[in-house]
Parts: sequence; structure tokens; C-alpha cells
Amino acid sequence: MLLKSLELQGFKTFPDKTTLKFENGITAVVGPNGSGKSNISDAMRWVLGEQSTRALRCSKMEDIIFSGTPQRKAQGFCEVTVTMDNTDRELNYDGDTVSVTRRFYRSGESEYRINKTLVRLRDVHELFMDTGLGRDGYSIIGQGKIDSIVSAKSEDRREIFEEAAGISRFRYRKEEAERRLEKAEENLIRLHDILNELEERVGPLREQAEKAEKFIALDSEKKELEIGLWLETLERSGKIVREVEEKIASAQNSYEEVESELNVLSAQIEQNFTETNGCTAQMEEARLKASEADELATRKEGEVSVLENDILHEQQTIRRLNGEIESAALTGQTLEADIQEKEQAVKAKEAEAAQNHADFIAFTAQLEELRAGTDSTTREIDAVSAELVALNAALSEMRVQQSSAESSMQEIRARAETVDAAITESEERLAALHTECEELDAMLHDTAEYIQNAENTVQGHEMRVQQRRKRAEAVKAEADRQMLDAKEKERRAGLLEDLERNLEGFTQSVKTVMRESTRGNLRGIHGPVTRLLKVPREYAVALETALGAAMQNVVVDSEDAAKAAIRLLKQRDSGRATFLPLTTVRGTVIDARDVQNMPGFVGVASTLCHCDEQYAGIRDSLLGRTIVTEDLDRAAEIARRIRFRYRVVSLDGQIVNAGGSFTGGSAARNSGLLSRSAEIARIRADAQMLAQAANETLERHKTTQQEVLQAMVELENAKAVLAQHREDEIRFKTEAARAARDVETETANLASLRDEKESAAKRLSGFVQTADSAQQKTEETEDKIQAARSKMESMIGDREDAMHRCDETLQHLQEIRFAGLAIEKDKESLENAVQTLKAQQSERAARIESLNQELAESFEKIKAREADIENRKIESANLRETAKEKRQTVSVIAAKRTALEQQTSELRQKEREASSRRETIGLELARLRERRENQSGEYDAILKKLWEEYELTRREAEEMNITIEDVPTAQRRLSELKNSIKALGSVNVAAVVEYKEVSERYNFLKTQTDDVQRSRAELLKLIDNLTKQMQTQFAERFSVINQNFSRIFQELFGGGSAELCFTDSGDVLHSGIDIRVHPPGKIVSHIELLSGGEKALVAISLYFAIMRVNPPSFCMLDEIEAALDDVNVVRFANYLRRMNQKTQFIVITHRRGTMEEADMLYGVTMQDQGISKLLALHAHEAQEKLGITT
Repeated sequence: MLLKSLELQGFKTFPDKTTLKFENGITAVVGPNGSGKSNISDAMRWVLGEQSTRALRCSKMEDIIFSGTPQRKAQGFCEVTVTMDNTDRELNYDGDTVSVTRRFYRSGESEYRINKTLVRLRDVHELFMDTGLGRDGYSIIGQGKIDSIVSAKSEDRREIFEEAAGISRFRYRKEEAERRLEKAEENLIRLHDILNELEERVGPLREQAEKAEKFIALDSEKKELEIGLWLETLERSGKIVREVEEKIASAQNSYEEVESELNVLSAQIEQNFTETNGCTAQMEEARLKASEADELATRKEGEVSVLENDILHEQQTIRRLNGEIESAALTGQTLEADIQEKEQAVKAKEAEAAQNHADFIAFTAQLEELRAGTDSTTREIDAVSAELVALNAALSEMRVQQSSAESSMQEIRARAETVDAAITESEERLAALHTECEELDAMLHDTAEYIQNAENTVQGHEMRVQQRRKRAEAVKAEADRQMLDAKEKERRAGLLEDLERNLEGFTQSVKTVMRESTRGNLRGIHGPVTRLLKVPREYAVALETALGAAMQNVVVDSEDAAKAAIRLLKQRDSGRATFLPLTTVRGTVIDARDVQNMPGFVGVASTLCHCDEQYAGIRDSLLGRTIVTEDLDRAAEIARRIRFRYRVVSLDGQIVNAGGSFTGGSAARNSGLLSRSAEIARIRADAQMLAQAANETLERHKTTQQEVLQAMVELENAKAVLAQHREDEIRFKTEAARAARDVETETANLASLRDEKESAAKRLSGFVQTADSAQQKTEETEDKIQAARSKMESMIGDREDAMHRCDETLQHLQEIRFAGLAIEKDKESLENAVQTLKAQQSERAARIESLNQELAESFEKIKAREADIENRKIESANLRETAKEKRQTVSVIAAKRTALEQQTSELRQKEREASSRRETIGLELARLRERRENQSGEYDAILKKLWEEYELTRREAEEMNITIEDVPTAQRRLSELKNSIKALGSVNVAAVVEYKEVSERYNFLKTQTDDVQRSRAELLKLIDNLTKQMQTQFAERFSVINQNFSRIFQELFGGGSAELCFTDSGDVLHSGIDIRVHPPGKIVSHIELLSGGEKALVAISLYFAIMRVNPPSFCMLDEIEAALDDVNVVRFANYLRRMNQKTQFIVITHRRGTMEEADMLYGVTMQDQGISKLLALHAHEAQEKLGITT
């Protein structure tokens, strides 16, 4: 801890604000005699709590205030502030800097502040206790006081040692405990006397009061239970009815809102349903038309393929017919030649027959023979011709088969191209479907995350709703509590008013007098003293204590009024009372000027209360000779100051009686009579404030309710978002399932197309083989036909040769034997041959005509089919375009229908939710209405019963403040009470009041006695512990001080010996302390034999020894080295420097040696008469001015 500054204003010779700043090291204050140096030391001592005017070198405390000069007027106050660095927390104060300020006014008022905070003097003392600072510390040695350490008696020398040993705090606590113990023992004796007196009265009254008390208790408990149960029922019913009403109103509003919402949703759903059905019908119609167009187009394309195949067949037929016609033409030319030849031969034979008839017969045999060979050849020729016809037919069949195979191959190849395109398209659709499935899966995943986030959001909103509900409930509970507190205050005020009105707390005699005065039987009665005095609340306890039994005194107009009241009391045997006539009672107020400036003085009791002017004499008579102080300690100090002439009362009701006796303890049983009216007004004001606060809290409750509703709306919105995401999830799952089915369908379709392609490849391979086989067979058949034709031509040549030989033979035969017969036969043969050939020629013409007719029909069919193919292709293209347009229309309508379905799904979800809410609200509404009727009936029945039984309204019953904790238990107890009251019979209630008063006082005093005994034991134990701690710590510290003293003495004296010893070693806490010294070269039997300088040096040695044990943070030494010679001054100054490591020194000196060791010099001058001024010099400046060289 470091002393930073000392600020003086108006203190002694320092009228202006003067500040001394201190640093580490030694600060010297120098100046001529009478300049005011020592006033700085006095200021430091005064600000640290010094109360002794002698120690401050003045006759009275106001002498420390600047008293003025001829040129300057006096000041009205003085103020000193000391500032310390408390970074190390050596002082028990939570602050790095501690400023202690003391201000004193000429009026005698004092102020103490720590860091500008107003405190008590006691707080300042406790702050510096056991630090070496403060009023009892050794950090400040005043002028001429150093010798007192040596010259004082051994018993008076203990104080500085105790401060150094750090037991001042313990001694302070011990002395306080001993004072409390003394008071406790006095109270214990007085309490035992009173208890003995009360014990004689308690016994007889107990038996009389037990039965009455039992009856009163049972009846009171019965009434409380009945009213409490009814109030509980009323409160519960009323609360339930209010809650039900609020819920009904809220439910009705909610029902209407939901009903309106359902109507809107139904209309929207109906409209969407109509539009969706329309879209579905349009889609089905468009899809059907597209399918029909695709089907017709496919059918047309198939018909085109069939027609193209038919054209190919017809072309093959034409080629075949042309071949047959060409073949028939060649055969006809041959027949024509044969016919002409035969006809010529017939003509020749006819001529020759005429000429060679004879030869005919001759050659008949030869002719027959030749004709037999010719017939065989002819038959062979016919067989070859038949074979050639068969081969031509087979060739035609082979060519038709090859043409059919090639046509089928072309059809299969065209279909294969279509299938390939369909496969490519199917693969693309399948890839698109897979992509769609992946997208749907991703959308499902995202939707799941959205749902999770939405669920978290819903949970967050639910938690927010719960929190806001709890906050609203807390605000409501607070409002209820405030309202209950307000009602409790009102009830308390009403109770106090009843007590005031019924004169509760007053004696029976006072009640009788006031009652008869109210009835008019007594005149001139003003009332008890307590009703005539107005006392501030802070002085109520003190003035009640000061008045004591006088609070029951009755103020009357005159002596006659007093006598009349006394006669009345005597006649009615109503007790005794004290009366204060206004005509005779006069009071005086003591002169408190002698004590008004003392610490803790509050005022004369009569000045601390107010009354009408006519009662001033009564007030002064009762309170004018009583002084009020802050606490008992200040009361004791003031009582000693006034020599115990007047009674002194502390604010907490402790009394120092005139003559010196003490009275105190806890408050009396009738406390509060004086302040009851003020208490009623205060409680009424508190009740009004609480009611207003309750109303404000209810407004906050409405706000919190709005917040709850807002949170619920946000929760519903979050739930709607969650429902939307869940609907999206269902829709995406449906779309994913549909996409999966489409993938399966498209996969099956692709497999079917691939199977068809594979089958077509196999068929194409078969048709290729068939075409190749037909081509090979055709070539073989053509070779066979060519061979047959060659053979037939050869056979015809051979037959012609045979016929030539036959003719020659016939000619020879005719010539030889049958020439004529041969010619006839040849003629007939030739005619037959001509007829045969003509028949053949006729059949060939019919065949050619038939073939030409077929050929023309084939050309007509081809032309008709080509036209039909062109028409069907145009129709197919038109149909495909129509189907494409219809499919596009389907996509547009499908998108619209999907949007409508999604909207409808959302609306239906909202409709289901709204319907569910409506149904729930409807059921709740019906249940609430039924409950309201039931509770209202119960409520009215209880109110009727409450009035009939006790003639109480609900408000009057509530003012009784009855609380039922457990209703079933209370009901059982009520039944038991009724039976118990019936069993008691007749009861005398009068004995209860007197026994109650006596027993309460007895028990109270008994408790007080026990408390005092326990307090006495605790105090004894505390004193014993404190004594042991003080003995141990003081002995240890004293031993260290003794060692230090011996060593420092030898250092300062240059030898010798010194020691400290107890005068009574058996009682270290009360023993005096002797100083035994032997300077070098001397034998001293008593310390008083030392010179003044030696005494001063011994005192300085002892002072430094004490500082070694418990070094204070700073010391202020006022000319303590004045008696030393120059050598010892230098030793003293050097030792100060050695001690400077832990202590900051401020020395007031005239000695050069001390000045030379100083780090800072303050010069004090008095240029103006009676006014001190300061001049600060640093060490080097001081050396230059003093001419000191280093």
C-alpha cells in the first residue's frame, strides 16, 4: 500500500485547498516554528478517525476549522482527504485506490466518506484496524509524543504493542462481547424475577382456559375450514368458468374460422375436380384418337407392303405368261409348217395313188413296218414334249417361288430397318426413363432432407411455443401473485384498521374509557397518546421504547375529566389507567447543544415526532427529556457525556436510563401502537402500487399471449410446409413407381423388338436360302428344258428321216406289190396327221388368248395397286401427323392435369386438416359448454350457502385470507370438528383472553430467558477463544519486538543492551511492560535517569523495533529527532533509509541530517498571517538551495 496524497481544505491554518503528493522514499516537511507544519500531522491523524481534541491540540472540535484572519473571514467547514494505492489489497477494500474523506461543519455535523461513499466513523476505524494506521495506530507520532513511549507507565505502554501485535481487533471484539455479556446478565436477573411472578398466575388460569380455548380453536377451525373449502370451491369454479368462457370464445372463433376455411376449400376442390375430369376426358379422347391414327397408319403401311408384294407377284406372273406366250408362238410355227407339209404330201399321195395304186399294195408291208418305227418316234416326241411342258411349268413355279422369296426378303429388310429405328427409339426412351428415375430418386432424397429440416423447424416452433407459453404462464403467475399480494396488503391494512378501531394492544381500562367516551358517557376524552402523535417510521421503535407504558396514557381536557374516568373504571372494576389533563401537564425540552455534535446523536425525542399544538405540552412532558441516538454504543457515550442525567434511547429500542442503568433486548409485546396509523397508510400505498403493478403485468400477459398466438401461427405454417413436403414425397414416390413401371414396360418392349429382329434375321436367312435354291433349280430346269428341246428336235429329224424311208418303202411296195394301197394308206396317214396338227394348232391359239387375257389382267392389277399404294402412303403420313399432334395435346393436358391434381391434393390435405380441427373444436365446444353450466350451478350454490351460514359475501370471506392445502383432509377434519364441538357442551370463553395474555407473556419471557442464557454461554465461549488467540499472538509478537529492540538499540547507541519484560508474566494480556536499557559505559537502574536525548533515542529504537514486526505502509513523524544531537540525527536518518523499503516516511523536522536523507521536501511558510502555504522541492533542488554537495 502506498500513500499517494493528502488534501486539506479549511483545516486549521490551511484555508485553501492544499494537496501534498507523496512518492516512495522519505518526504520531509520543513519550515519555521509556527508555520503550520504540525497541522499536516494533525490533519492526517484527524482524517484517520481521531476524536480527541487534546490529541489534535485544540480545546474543542470546531477549533480545527480555519477561524479567519483580519484579511480573511472564517470558513464554515473543514475537509481532509487521504488517498492510498491499494493495489496489493492490504486494506480490506475492493478497490485499487482508497480515498478516505472527513468533513466537519461548525454546526457540529460530521461526514465520513470512503471513495465518496458516505460511511460511519466505525467503518473507518475497522478499515485501518491492525494495519498500524488509524487513531490507535503507531504510524503517526505527534510533536513531543515520542518521549511518551518511554515515560508512560508500564500499563499505559501496552496500546502501541497491541496494535503492533495485531490484537487490537481481537480486543475490540472481546470488549464488545464483555459489554454484551454484562447486559445479558442484567437482563437474565430481571427476567427471572418476572418469570417467578408470572408462574403463580399461569397455573389457575390454565384449567379454565383449556376448555374455552379448545372450543374457540375448534369453532374457529371449523369456520375457517368451511369458509376455506367454500372459497376453494368458489375459486376453483370461478377460475374454471372463466377459463371455460375464454376457451368457449376462442373455440367458437376457431370453429367459425375453420368452417369458413372449409367452405372455401370445398369450392376450390370442386372446381379443381371439374377441371381435372375435363382434362382427363380430353386426354383420353386425344390419346384414343392418336392410338387410332397410329393403328390406321400401321394398317395402311401393312396394306402397302401387301400391295407391293402383290405387284411383285403380278410382275412375276407377267414374266411367266410372256414366257408361255413366246413358247406357244414357237410351237405354232412348227405345227403350221407340219400341216402345210402334210397337206402337200396328201396331195402328192393322192396324185401318186392314182398313178401308183399298184405300188401301194406292194410296199404296204414295208410301209407298215416303217410306220411302226415312226409311231414309236412320234410317241417319244410326245413324251419329250410332255416332259418339256412339265419342265416349263416347274420353271415358272421356281421363278414364282424365287420372286416370292425376294419380295419377302425386301419386306423383312424394310421391317428390320423399322425395328432398328424402334429399338434405337426404345433405348433412348429407356435411357430417358432411367434418367428420370435418378432425378426422382434425387428429388426424393432432397424431399427427405426438406422433410427433416421441416420437422426440425416444427420442433423448434413447438419449443418456442412451449417457451412462450411458459413465459406467459410465468407472467400470469406473477400477476396473480402481485394481485394476491395487493389483496394481502389490503387485508393487512384492514386488519390493522380493525385493531386500531378495536384498540387492540391497549389495556382493558383504556378500551373501557374510549368505549364510554364514544357512547357519550365520558366527556373531554381526547384519546391515547399513540393516537395523538405522528411519528416517522424510522423513529417509531425508539419513541415507542421511550414512551413505554405511557403509550397507554389517555389525554383528557382537565382534571375533572380524569377524575370522572377514574371513577368509572373503579365502579366497573375495569382496571387502572393514567390520564394526562391538558390543563395541568406541562413539559420541558432539554438543551442538547452539548451533545448534538457528538457521533451518533439523532435528536431529542420530542423533536422527532409531530402533534397538534394543543398536545405539545403532553409530548414534551413524555419525550422532552429523552435523547435518541443511532445505536447503543453512541447512547452510552452520550449518556456519559451528560453524566447520566437524562434517558438515552437508541433507534433499535435500547435504553440508557438516567442514573446509568441499561434496559434493552427485543421489542416489547405491544410494539407498533405508535406507528400503526402510519403503517396502515404505508400498507395501503403498497397495496395500490402492487395492484397497479399487477395490471401492468396483466398487460404484459396479453402481450405474451399474442406472442404465443404468433408462435402458434408460425408453428402451423411450419406444419403446412412439412405437409407440403410430405405430399411432394408421396407424389415423387408415385412418379418413381410409374417411371419404374415404364422402365419395365420399355425394357420388355425393347426385348420384344430385339426378339423380332432376331426372328426376322432367321426368316431372312431362310428366304435367302429359298431364293438361292429356287435360282439353282431354275437354272437346272432351264438346262433340262434346253436338253429336252434339243432331244425333241433330234427326234423330229430322225422321224422325218424314217418317214422319208417309209415313203421310199411305200413306193417300192407300191411298185412291187401293193403300190396303190401304200399310197392310200400314206394319204390317210397324212390326212390324219394334218387333222392332228390342226387340232393341236387350235388348242395353242386358245392357250395364247387365255395367256394374253391373264397378262392384261395382271397389268391392270399392278396399275390399280400402285395407285392404291400411293393413296395409302398419303393416308398413313396424314395419320402419323395427326397422332403426333394428338400426343402433343395429351402432354399439354397432362401437365395441366398434374398441376390441378397437385393443387387438389394440397387442398384436400388442408380440407382434411380443417375438418379434423373442426370436429375436434366442435367436440371441445360442446364439452366446454356443458362444463360451464355445471360449474356455474355449483358456484351459485356455494355463494348462497356462504351468506346463509355466516352472512358473508365472497369478498368479505376472501379478506379472511383462508388457505386450504389439502381439500380431502380438510373435509375429513371438518366432520371431526363438528363432532368434537358437539361433545364439549357449554363453554366459558372469558378465561381465554386473560390466560392468553399471561401465558404469552410467560412463554415470551421464558424464551427470552433461554435466548439470553444461550447468548451468555456463546459470549463466554467467544471471550475465552479471543483471550487465547490474543495471548498466543501477543506473546509471539512481543518476543520478536524484544529481539528487534535489543538489536536496534545497540545499532543506534553503538553498543549497550536493552530488553522488554512483563511486569506480570502470568497475565500477558493485562501485564504492564517495562523497558530496561544499559547504554554503553553506563549502569542505569531506572529509565528515568536517562537524559532527554537518550530517552528519545530509546523511544526511537523501540519504535523502529515495533515497525520491524508490523511495518505500516507509511509513517508520519513530527520532530521525533528534535532532542538528538547531530550524530544521532544522522544515525536516525540512515535508519529511516534502511526502513524505507517497506514503509513510506513523512517527517516533519528542523534537522539538517534528516533533510539530507529526504527524497522530497515540502516547505511550509506563513507569508500571510494565520495562512500556511506549501512549497515543493525535489531532492536535487533542495541540495542546491541548502548548499549540500555530494
